[in-house]
Formats: sequence, structure tokens, C-alpha cells
Amino acid sequence: MSRERKTETAPVQMETEQAAPAIEFINNVNVPIEVREEIIKKAEALKAEHKLRKVFIVVVEGEEGDEKPLYIAYLRRPSLMHFSQYMNFVQKDVVQANKMLATNVFLAGDRELVDDDDLFLYGTMSQLSQLIDSRNADMVKK
Repeated sequence: MSRERKTETAPVQMETEQAAPAIEFINNVNVPIEVREEIIKKAEALKAEHKLRKVFIVVVEGEEGDEKPLYIAYLRRPSLMHFSQYMNFVQKDVVQANKMLATNVFLAGDRELVDDDDLFLYGTMSQLSQLIDSRNADMVKK
């Protein structure tokens, strides 16, 4: 029986005139407002420290028996080299390719989301596609 975990990825976006933290949650994980505020502060600090445009946040709800009610990891987009490695390995072994990608892009937070097989497989892995989504682009032919 597979264990489902509620997960979400939140691209951090700055909004100055909003009282609530500016996080776009994709799924319906119950994150208290004070935790959201901490997430924003940590993400902004990581953006500044690593000179990043975006920090991606994976939030996984803990289950009964887990050490924490919420696991939070801060990720960056993969570099060209890491993306190339991922594309090479994904054709051979999707799970290991995603594990390698998560290891390479992990910035801070709960390392268990990468290292713990259960948390990774049923939580983090399903969110990694957000890191490699293309930008909205078009090509014009004349």
C-alpha cells in the first residue's frame, strides 16, 4: 500500500504591500501563518546569499510516527551541468536521476527530504518537476 503525503512547492515571490507571506502554494498543505513567515525569511536570505532569482520550497506533511509535523527543504534550479546529468540518467533510472537532482539542488532545510527514502519517494520526488519546468517562450519564423 503506497503512502501518500501532501506536498507542495512554492516559488518565492516578493510582494511589498501584502500582509500575508507572498508564497504561491500549489497544493493544499496546512502550513501555519507563522511558519509561512519563517519560510519567506529563510528563502529571501538564501536568495541573497546565493544570488538566486528563485528559491523553490518543498513542504511535506509528516505522518504519524514521523519526527516532525512538517518537513521543509529549500531548492534552487539546477545548473546546466546538473540538468545535463539529470537528462542523461532519467532515461535509465527515473528515481535515481531525481535523487541525484535533489542532492545537487538542495540549499537548506530538512535534509531528510532528500536522504530518507520514504520522504523522498512519496514527498519530494513528485515536486521536482517544478524545478525544470520551461519558461514561457515562443519562436517566430519569418
